[in-house]
Amino acid sequence: MFVKSHSKTRFQGISGGKPSENKKRSLFSKNLHTDGAASPHGRRITDQQTKKNKLPAFTPWKVVLASFLIGICGIFYIGHVFSTQQALMEVNQLENEYNKAKRLYHEQRLVYDRMTGPKEIYQQARSQGFVNAGPADQIIYITK
Repeated sequence: MFVKSHSKTRFQGISGGKPSENKKRSLFSKNLHTDGAASPHGRRITDQQTKKNKLPAFTPWKVVLASFLIGICGIFYIGHVFSTQQALMEVNQLENEYNKAKRLYHEQRLVYDRMTGPKEIYQQARSQGFVNAGPADQIIYITK
């Protein structure tokens, strides 16, 4: 039995794996300029920015700045809570004063209504000698 392995030279396209003659390379760029003849699909794109060493996302000054901002926001929040509690206490005090004044008004109104009610008026009229005329639904006849 005879086994044959793959040949060391494989098919690498028409140009043999090299850029074709119409592709140009710039002196300042490593990318190939194809003048729109070939699309970049299927080719590895090297980005110069990704090769740079990036700083870590959380640097010490960012952590200090974030802590400072969170602390300032916390102080504002606590101040807001205390001012809200103070306003609530003032509202409750004013509500109690309003309810007290309303209660006194209703008590005085009740006393006034009792003093000017029909019972008092009828008693004063009888004491002065007036006579009750009876019900007010009597028919009055006018004669000519």
